[in-house]
Amino acid sequence: MYVCSDCRGPLTENVRCQTCGWTALQRDGWIDYLRTLDRADSSIGAYIETYDTLAKRNQSVPVESNVYVENLSARFAEVIGDISGKDVCDVGSGRGYLIKHFLSRNPRSVTAIDIAAPSLVDVVQRYGVTGIMANAEHLPFQEHFDVIAATDIIEHVLNVSNFLVTANWSLRTGGKLAARVPYLENFLYYSNYHGLPVHYTHIRTFDRRTLVELVKSFGFRIDRVVYDGFNPNYPSSFLDALPSLKKPIVDALRKRYGGDDNVTKISPALGKILMKPIEIGVVATKVEHIKPVDAHRSFREFHEQTKRAKEQPSEAAVG
Repeated sequence: MYVCSDCRGPLTENVRCQTCGWTALQRDGWIDYLRTLDRADSSIGAYIETYDTLAKRNQSVPVESNVYVENLSARFAEVIGDISGKDVCDVGSGRGYLIKHFLSRNPRSVTAIDIAAPSLVDVVQRYGVTGIMANAEHLPFQEHFDVIAATDIIEHVLNVSNFLVTANWSLRTGGKLAARVPYLENFLYYSNYHGLPVHYTHIRTFDRRTLVELVKSFGFRIDRVVYDGFNPNYPSSFLDALPSLKKPIVDALRKRYGGDDNVTKISPALGKILMKPIEIGVVATKVEHIKPVDAHRSFREFHEQTKRAKEQPSEAAVG
């Protein structure tokens, strides 16, 4: 079921909270489920503006032209497996590459979630799925889905713990979380001192251990770990150690698969020998429903006292 984005209370007809009065907002073909704080906070507003801009940039080129992402999406849909008759959610749906593959696999329902309005307009018009604007940190559902996919999303989320808690709550017991993230990425690329014109982009990267341990700690059992995103411009250390063979092998890969973007179709086992993976993903099963715990009471009380002190007028101002 849908729940309130502010207090997670029950909603009347999936719109108005019966507890705190928060209300979802009907937009042009999709529904705004942002929290009250997210709608009002200037820092979150700047975060959303960044992804609106990135969405518009992505839409400036034909969706069919991004062969690399299409190949990644096709592979990841296969990794997720059978979704026939299941309720599926794609968090950070973007241009709908993964949604296209979901729809061809006979699901019961498909929901697209994004924080960028341009992305939701695009994917709802293109595929006719349910569109929800929501911050990935605060998914407004309770045991609603059988599958949640998040491809190239976790590296962007400001508080990844919030995402994984609400993803856990949004899944039925036994449901699947399928997450794909960048693998050991070079973070120099994301420095504003390296020419990046926006502030919010990738804020973390992963290796196998950190991704697996992170997801496991939020009530999931890891079923499968996969590597993907193979590109001949990123040879493995093994291939780098064979300079006389590297160029012939790279040339052969490009010829065999028809260009760099299609090389990622290579089998992951062989790809990992010849190239450094750009992506790593997990498919995990929800085995425990996470319960809220007040683990920071003293800090929370101090924080609230500090806020009250700031809000009270000073004696000089009163006088």
